[in-house]
Amino acid sequence: MDSILSILNLGYAGIHYYAGNVIRSRMFQLQQRSEADRYIHATAFIAHQFFRIQDNLVDIFLSVMAAFQSMVTREHKDHLLEQRKTQNQQIKAAVDELDSSVFGLLRELRGLTGDAFLSDTEKVTRIKALLEQGKTESFEQLKEGLQQAGQSEIWHGILEKHSVKLQNRLSPILKALTFEPVGQTGPLMETIGYFKSKDGAITDKAPTDFLDADELKAVVREGGTFKISLYKVFLFQQVAAAIKSGHLNLRHSYKYRPMDSYLIDKERWERDKPKLLERAGLIELADPEPVLKTLDAALFRQYQETNAAASDNPHLSFRSDGTFHIKTPALDASETDPLQEWFPQRHDVPLAQVLDTVNRHCGTLKAFEHWQQTHITQTVSRPALLAGIMDLGYGIGIRKMARISSRMTENELEHAVNWRFSLENVRAANDRVLKAIDRMELPNRYRRDADQLHTASDGQKFEVRGESLHASRSFKAHYVFQGLSPSAGTTRNVEQLVRVS
Repeated sequence: MDSILSILNLGYAGIHYYAGNVIRSRMFQLQQRSEADRYIHATAFIAHQFFRIQDNLVDIFLSVMAAFQSMVTREHKDHLLEQRKTQNQQIKAAVDELDSSVFGLLRELRGLTGDAFLSDTEKVTRIKALLEQGKTESFEQLKEGLQQAGQSEIWHGILEKHSVKLQNRLSPILKALTFEPVGQTGPLMETIGYFKSKDGAITDKAPTDFLDADELKAVVREGGTFKISLYKVFLFQQVAAAIKSGHLNLRHSYKYRPMDSYLIDKERWERDKPKLLERAGLIELADPEPVLKTLDAALFRQYQETNAAASDNPHLSFRSDGTFHIKTPALDASETDPLQEWFPQRHDVPLAQVLDTVNRHCGTLKAFEHWQQTHITQTVSRPALLAGIMDLGYGIGIRKMARISSRMTENELEHAVNWRFSLENVRAANDRVLKAIDRMELPNRYRRDADQLHTASDGQKFEVRGESLHASRSFKAHYVFQGLSPSAGTTRNVEQLVRVS
């Protein structure tokens, strides 16, 4: 479907948008669309599912590799611990043998040399007999154990031991993924292509340029045979490291695509550069030369002002070698955190307390009036309205919400939800909060344009052509009662929740 997607030129945001319509819609709603519209939605849905599958495969690949690394590392540490216990026993045996064979031999030699009843010939004969009785088996075992402890054959042996299980998990995934390298095609991409062409059944003719010297030495045995299992482990490790570092990207993916796909393409930048700069409020930066000159002059003036103010600074002192030292004065307790009294002492604030605070300042609960305005004398408590907001917002359920709420019955909560949470009441409550926000001065502090807001809580929705790197934090629709839209924060979901209730 690459040819169809290239003609449609939807981009990642367009594919996600049309596929989202298919996911949220019902079948009869799709059948009511025109034939061309249905084909566009179906194509975007198939591409979206394929992109998600690719992302899931890479996530599985990385998680399996992480679990494999943890397992072999733990086994290697256990092996080293057992080896250390064996070495301690060998050291103890070597010390005992040293005491008996060396120091005991010296004591016997000292006794023979001091024996006046033996002739020199007999002394030499007995000394030769004592020297032939020396034992060095414990020293040889200790030496061999110490040499093996510093080698990497143990680590490579553990990797090769668990390679088959790793191959069964990752070989099908690696054959199904299509990577795009950053920059020129390297040895790793050539190895991946060879792996796919052989369907994972590689031989000793496999490329080894991506391996370092130690890995290449470990792959080839002493007799010249090729360790295929260990080779595949090194390949999987290199692929996982390249994916996490960004050197390997997926052609069809949302999470692991190239960084350039987040940026404006070059053709559009050259074509719509003035318009894009104007939208971003950077039209003054179109020509960088005057801007750089202005910044250079401003920086020079600031250096002069700083140097002039430094001479009157009592906390600044200059040393004889030309360096300076700054003494930081101690701050009072009230100056270290002047806003502490305005914030709660606890880090975890209950949601009911937050909603109650909003109600005290905005009167939001007054907007939840009964549907029938006449002949209604029954009132509803404030906790019931707060519980209803949290119930509909998080989909807890009336029965469960009534159980976890104190001094509230299920009938009371059900009556409040059914008769007071209409769409008009929800919108009226939102309007009360937005009016209170408009009267505040804090949102206006960082306002670039007096007629336009783009903050995290202004309740506005901005249409953008492409998604940002942090799509969850910018260019999104934000509603005051986020809890009333558990899925996507849209008014349609609020309407459905009110109608169902």
